[in-house]
Amino acid sequence: MLPIINKLKNHKGSILIFTHENPDADGIGSMLALYRFLKKKGKDVDIAMKDDLPYVLNFLPDSDKIKKLPTDKKYDLGIIVDAAGTFRAGTDVNADEFIRIDHHIGGEFYGGFDCVDTTAPSTTYVVANILRDWDEEAIDKEIATNLYTGLITDTGSFRHNNVDERSFELAEFLVKKGVDPAYVAKMVFERNKPNVINLLQKSLSTLKTYDNGKIAGMIVERDFLKETGTKEEDTEGFVNYPRSIDGVDVAFLMIEREEPNTWRVSLRGKGDIDVRKIATYFGGGGHRDAAGCRIRGSKEEVLEKLVGKIKEEIEKQKGVTV
Repeated sequence: MLPIINKLKNHKGSILIFTHENPDADGIGSMLALYRFLKKKGKDVDIAMKDDLPYVLNFLPDSDKIKKLPTDKKYDLGIIVDAAGTFRAGTDVNADEFIRIDHHIGGEFYGGFDCVDTTAPSTTYVVANILRDWDEEAIDKEIATNLYTGLITDTGSFRHNNVDERSFELAEFLVKKGVDPAYVAKMVFERNKPNVINLLQKSLSTLKTYDNGKIAGMIVERDFLKETGTKEEDTEGFVNYPRSIDGVDVAFLMIEREEPNTWRVSLRGKGDIDVRKIATYFGGGGHRDAAGCRIRGSKEEVLEKLVGKIKEEIEKQKGVTV
């Protein structure tokens, strides 16, 4: 049995489960699944995050229970899910001790109760293993739906390089627990609001390819968000448009943040190039096929730095001149 299971079984105090800022379905799904399970076990547990719940995830069971960070309450135990450390929460979290549940390489470690599997296709996969080892019968349809949503999004609907037989075994298990795959897919991928399509239209107008089509990227300027009445969270999935172009090895999406001269960058690959190395160079992180970072500078400066580093990594990793 995993050490984290005994730790949580015997824990008598308050627990806060939280995830990273700019949260995605894997982080939120992990958080919600663990929350509902621990509630069923009679634990005193809250869930919280800094940013708002993305619109397309508002169907997730217990998502209405998510509180906002920071909070004045001090917890006996804090559990950070789907993040390299508590710093990724984007704000202070007040707890006596921490546990990390994740599938990212590196990051911070808080002790023997951490559960980090860098080979796992998603953090929801790691959480699912914890719950299955603890009490498989306690996993209900609601818990399974949260786990499944994180699994399909972090694997790109089973298209990414992190997919293996474990992904499909877990999906089968969760469907047997009551998950409706068609419903989840509709709620996550087919509920764009008209203003989000307007934002996509503006963003697609910036799409360019570089270096003989090996690199493609889009830019979301702050004015685009203001003009369309959208938020950063509405850009989820936009990076897949440049990624979908035939011949592209690395795709990127640059999003202008509220902070002056600050850009949030999402990177996607197709298996040939480890985009995590590009993100790490700029102080970020992630996975081989999906990673992210923040870069400071003007649009022109950031674009030059980013494309230059991508070119360098393609040349280094493929051993050819781009």
